[in-house]
Amino acid sequence: MDVKNSENGVDASALTTLELRPRYDEDFALSAKNIDQVLDQKEKFGQLSDTIDLHRRAGVESLFKVHTSDVFNPDKFRWPESLFIPTEANARDYWITAPPDNHRYALAWTSPIDSANTASVETGNLFVFGQLKNEAPDDTQATSAAIGVFYEPTMTLGVVDFQPLVHFKAAFRTALEYFPALSAGGVQIYAELLLACWQTVPGPQEFDLIGSKHFDIATSGRRDQSFGSELQQFDKTFDGPELSASFVVERGRKYLFAVTGRITIASNLISSDGKPLPVFDSSQLKVWGSLNCMIPQININTKRVDIP
Repeated sequence: MDVKNSENGVDASALTTLELRPRYDEDFALSAKNIDQVLDQKEKFGQLSDTIDLHRRAGVESLFKVHTSDVFNPDKFRWPESLFIPTEANARDYWITAPPDNHRYALAWTSPIDSANTASVETGNLFVFGQLKNEAPDDTQATSAAIGVFYEPTMTLGVVDFQPLVHFKAAFRTALEYFPALSAGGVQIYAELLLACWQTVPGPQEFDLIGSKHFDIATSGRRDQSFGSELQQFDKTFDGPELSASFVVERGRKYLFAVTGRITIASNLISSDGKPLPVFDSSQLKVWGSLNCMIPQININTKRVDIP
């Protein structure tokens, strides 16, 4: 090691002690000596070939040892227990080995069932669309879509952190353009993400809710007839602790963890005389919201082990 000057007040001579010497592998060195001995004896090529093969195998074994002389452990390269991905995702984009089947997305659903909403375990995409019903403008309406994974803990009792990676785009349209008719009240659009955990149980219900946590990710703000036509757009990525929820889990039980996207349209519009509004067509009363989420991975990280 060539050290020319001091670094940050440390004497140059002291830096020489930081040199990492090459590791001496006795088996590999011994096999090399065997080749020399065979060559010195001028033996036939057959014996030399066998000796070279022993040298090759000693070299391979040496490569499969880490610098601390520990034997190579293939478990270090297995798919992470905490990582779940879409069923059609390329595993090589995440890790060097393929995941087991139970580390792919498992369930997707929408509510209401006959809505324009979509949820895909194949791609990890959620789309939610909600629209104010002009025939019932004083009602609050909600619509959602969800993607989930199954999880079976290996610890007897502990706490896990449910942390999905979510990229989302939202758009809100508000247009209350039915003048000269007058109204009181207003509308507000919310986009939410909900993280929930259910325990799977035998019987017709199949799932028992353990808990949930909701996150308001975008809102239009309250809008009334005094506002003009507006289109608001939002775009953000949630990763790690900013979008997470903790749950207690036990070995021997199976859990469903799910990310739900939801659009809620809250409205208390009424006529200025306190009566219900007449039914306006969509060119006069237009209130809707959309939420598009891409969820490329879901992480269920061990936060605490109470009983191993």
